[in-house]
Amino acid sequence: MRAFLSINLTPEGRGAIGALQQSLRADAEGVRFTRPESCHLTLKFLGEIEPETEAALVKTLPAVAAAFSPFEIELKGVGQFPPRGPLAVLWVGVERGAAALTALESAIREALDAAGVSYDGKKPFTPHLTIGRGQRGRNAYLRRKESHSVSVTRMTADAFYLMESRLDPTGAIYTERAKFSLTG
Repeated sequence: MRAFLSINLTPEGRGAIGALQQSLRADAEGVRFTRPESCHLTLKFLGEIEPETEAALVKTLPAVAAAFSPFEIELKGVGQFPPRGPLAVLWVGVERGAAALTALESAIREALDAAGVSYDGKKPFTPHLTIGRGQRGRNAYLRRKESHSVSVTRMTADAFYLMESRLDPTGAIYTERAKFSLTG
């Protein structure tokens, strides 16, 4: 199965992301917005994994989760990857909780390395929430990013999840496979 580890949004957070996306539509050119119910904070993309790897994750990751207490996250501001030129990814930044997210991602990476689980480790971790992508063949951009620097939502991160991603013509479909509660 195709899998990743993430912190999932609350229903209120998904609603706030949907409202933000609606407010951005007039300023977004060539951007395909992610369905709000699919938005999440990716901690680690694992790619295709075997059932044995899933079993190893379910055995290994509770210890990581137990080392962390729940923490507050504030999603604020809009940006893009790459920072200049045509937009590939449109994102919301993490104003509060970025250090805790980075520490959690680091602990997960260490646990994956120790368990011999491979993952996409090419890019350095940058806490963000993807809300849209540039459409292929279009020069995608967002006008007036600075006008969208308000707080979007706040939430408590109290767990992270092993998620299955099935690709569908209408977009990826995500299914929760395991929950790891932060109990530290």
